Amino acid sequence: MLFDYKKLLKKEDEIPPDSRNDKKEEVFTSKYLAAHYQKVSSLDNDLMRVPTPEEFFFLQSDTAFNAFTFIPLVAKLYPIKELHASTYSISRKVVEALIELHDTGKIERITLLVSDSMIKRNPLVIDNLMAMASSRPNVTVLYAWVHAKVCLLQTHEHHYVIEGSGNWSENAHYEQYVFGNSKGLYDFRMKLFTDSKLKKY
Repeated sequence: MLFDYKKLLKKEDEIPPDSRNDKKEEVFTSKYLAAHYQKVSSLDNDLMRVPTPEEFFFLQSDTAFNAFTFIPLVAKLYPIKELHASTYSISRKVVEALIELHDTGKIERITLLVSDSMIKRNPLVIDNLMAMASSRPNVTVLYAWVHAKVCLLQTHEHHYVIEGSGNWSENAHYEQYVFGNSKGLYDFRMKLFTDSKLKKY
């Protein structure tokens, strides 16, 4: 479970008087309290909510769910205007599920940045992905020598960022993730998808 930050706070009379009204201390404390740590086996069962603005969840998984699992979780709560994701590997099941979310109106626009090694490593998945993208103007596929695993989800009010060790494939097990809601981090990570060296097919 997410820890209860109230249990971590000491009584006011135990806090040194010179720090009670210190704005720098308040900023530091609020930033610290916006970080939560959790071990998860199932997002649906273990994650009770998504992060609020400028809040970050530091998650560790010990069962087979992959980075894609966060997408339906957010899509159930908010329509996703734009999704940008980078991955070293992606499975056919994930491609089909992602396209289904697009076709049913849960995600308006999708941009995938996939490692160009996938073209040789798994040409059947790439052929399937490109066939689906070619008939959908709001689906873009980019290629580069990329090992970054970042997913950006923009809703009408929020900017979610999911990053960690897990690929969008079937072999994820012991992985770590950061699940945040931050416009600043979103804008910073967006630079991954605007590099002029990226190849579009």
